[in-house]
Amino acid sequence: MRYLKTYKIFETSNDEAMSLHYGHDVIKECDEVIADIKDMLLELQDIGLFITVGYTPITLSYREKNPKIMANLQGDSLLCSYNEDDIDSAFERIKEYSSSKGYATGFGNWERESGNGKKISVYQMLIQK
Repeated sequence: MRYLKTYKIFETSNDEAMSLHYGHDVIKECDEVIADIKDMLLELQDIGLFITVGYTPITLSYREKNPKIMANLQGDSLLCSYNEDDIDSAFERIKEYSSSKGYATGFGNWERESGNGKKISVYQMLIQK
């Protein structure tokens, strides 16, 4: 019995499962792109905007053939309007960077109301190979 090896079939981490589904090299490249985009958005985070960059929920549920990345920026509408030029230039840099890596992008922005009646601006970019 001491020579038997145990295998953990159902205990793979999310990173391992993504690597198995999409391929290790693809996930490694996407992780590098995510890290670079986070760096590009740091200056906007420093002024008080909420930033999230990562895989889309559909990618995490393995429903896509290729992984997709989403960059999301949210903040008070007044703060966003004061920094509109910085936001636009940051997303333009992301678009140029993504296209240089062979990724296509789609961009959209809208306003929504928070629970206390405050207006929130949302900027979102989808990045995919």
